[in-house]
Amino acid sequence: MIIIATILLGILFVSIPILESNLARSNASNALNVILDKPEEILSPRDNASSLTYSAFYVNHVGTITRYYSMQYSRSQLEQIYREIQSDYYGESDFMLENSHLYYNYSKSAAGTWYAIESSMEDELYTDSLFRTCMLMYVVSLVIVSIMTIYLSKWIIKPTEFAWNQQKQFIADASHELKTPLTVILTNAELLNKTETSSTSQKKYISNILTESHQMKTLITHLLDLARIDRGIPKENFIPVDISGLVTDESLVMEVELFERGHLLETSVDEKLFVKGDLSKLREVIDILLDNAGKYAYDGTTIKMTLSKQYSSNILLSVSNKGDKLSDKELRDIFTRFYRTDSSRSHNGSYGLGLSIAKEIINQHGGMIWAECTDDEIIFKVKLPMLCSHRE
Repeated sequence: MIIIATILLGILFVSIPILESNLARSNASNALNVILDKPEEILSPRDNASSLTYSAFYVNHVGTITRYYSMQYSRSQLEQIYREIQSDYYGESDFMLENSHLYYNYSKSAAGTWYAIESSMEDELYTDSLFRTCMLMYVVSLVIVSIMTIYLSKWIIKPTEFAWNQQKQFIADASHELKTPLTVILTNAELLNKTETSSTSQKKYISNILTESHQMKTLITHLLDLARIDRGIPKENFIPVDISGLVTDESLVMEVELFERGHLLETSVDEKLFVKGDLSKLREVIDILLDNAGKYAYDGTTIKMTLSKQYSSNILLSVSNKGDKLSDKELRDIFTRFYRTDSSRSHNGSYGLGLSIAKEIINQHGGMIWAECTDDEIIFKVKLPMLCSHRE
């Protein structure tokens, strides 16, 4: 990119003084043509402004200057200029004498030739100044382009770098989470393989294997869910969903499970709210939020779930529970895969994948999910666009 920008900028800034020089020569040639049409009438009056700028002389067929009009050059100087014109290698291609810094043009007739000349010094100085200015602008532009290219390249590859680092972290975390239950299973299986093991110990080892196997199954299920969601939810799965009815139904299902954990579930649901989405995935989000609240809520406290219309275009689902206050960093990182505020949570089936799954699902529904925290309450909120055809 820098190479292309360098070439394009170079062409641009070099072409500007070249075009200006060609334009100056063209203007000078046109002006000299006007002088050649009537040199005596234009240059004869001494008070004529043209006589201060232009000069003209007439050369007969034998090469002798017979008449001239000039306030700048003497006859001998005009003869020298005439000889230089005769030896000009470029001839009619540019009508310019480099050594004398003059533009010239001529008009032939049967008896002789009229020559008109004009100083090119002012145009050359301007072109030279313009060239230096363009070169300075070229260097400054290259510096700016280089800085912008470096900045933009970092900005462009930042998502890729983030995804790569996230993938490496994901693999490392997944390997760690799978290693622990496998170690427990292998250890208990080796103990079971010993012939002197008693039946009581065998039951204990078998119970450990079953517990770890179930946890491993849960982890693998979550990993598969994440892999499917990362591939994207099929468009044909998006249908009008009665989110009010879905929240009500799931609250009835989860109410029993939460009660067994020592929590009451309190709900407040606005009726006839619809969204467009994947019914099973939205149900999964509700289950994840309620399950998460049940794991982290203080014993014996009430979990609250509300669903309401937000303005006229969105619905807002919130699930709150009494629990330990989270820091701002924890509120940001809580949706990261395998993140747990308490590392010991993995022993009761929590691997830090539920909320990351919920976030991916909501993102693919064009919504937002975030967490808020007061002194003793954690609130998870989900905002989804409401289905237009079902708005009241």
